[in-house]
Amino acid sequence: MADLVSGEASESDEELQDKNKIFAAEVSGEASEEDDEDIYEQRRSSNQVNSTASIYRNNLLQRKLIENNIAIWRSLTAFTRSFVLNASKQLVTTDQMLIKSQLSLQSAHTSLQQAQKNAQDLQTRVAAVITSNFLPHINIQKAT
Repeated sequence: MADLVSGEASESDEELQDKNKIFAAEVSGEASEEDDEDIYEQRRSSNQVNSTASIYRNNLLQRKLIENNIAIWRSLTAFTRSFVLNASKQLVTTDQMLIKSQLSLQSAHTSLQQAQKNAQDLQTRVAAVITSNFLPHINIQKAT
């Protein structure tokens, strides 16, 4: 790759294209694994593989980064899924308890209305008994 000197204009478009490419060296002593499918490439369908995927091939650092990123993504997804599932279970349980409480309150309201009606009937009957004459009026004359 030709070195670019700051302040000078580039002589060709190839030099600008080379700046956007990622260059990485393979670790010495590591076997080349051209035949193995890359984790990065497994995520893509065969018609969507682009030139970026070929840059990541045979690069141990990039493979490890991709594997770690996938592991982080999976653990974050699992954490989120378990959090949402637990929260939804708690909401369902709370909703069921609220429905039971509502039924109990409706039953208690009905019973209290019936008790109030019975108390009013009792009050009316007691008032009728108190105001009625059980004994006739008796005139008692004083003896002199």
